[in-house]
Amino acid sequence: MSTTINSGVVIFTGDHKRLAKFYEGMTGLTVSVADDDITVLRSDTLELVIHSLPSEPPVSNPPRVREDSYIKPFFPVASLSEARKKAAALGGQLRPQSAEWTARGFRACEAIDPDGNVIQFREEDIL
Repeated sequence: MSTTINSGVVIFTGDHKRLAKFYEGMTGLTVSVADDDITVLRSDTLELVIHSLPSEPPVSNPPRVREDSYIKPFFPVASLSEARKKAAALGGQLRPQSAEWTARGFRACEAIDPDGNVIQFREEDIL
């Protein structure tokens, strides 16, 4: 079997199944591998690996925002407004509409996943 090498991101977490459910619901990536240690979500161009870290302490509720990270993945969405609702239902959160900004043909909003990792969602700016 031939496998195409995609670009990708690995996110470490104490609960890979919960975090994978969030990213699957938010990004439309599909599960290609799932076991006790990892869930791999894929598209034709991206592989997102959600990797279990058993020593990771439980996430607080609401999660502590991890703003001190040196990397921030971003994902396209059809609508930031719809993404805001979907993220809340899946345990994450987009910042309010007043915090959205526009650049290079897209409108963006910072968000956190259920672990508190800072990420970003972008919709095409049609103006």
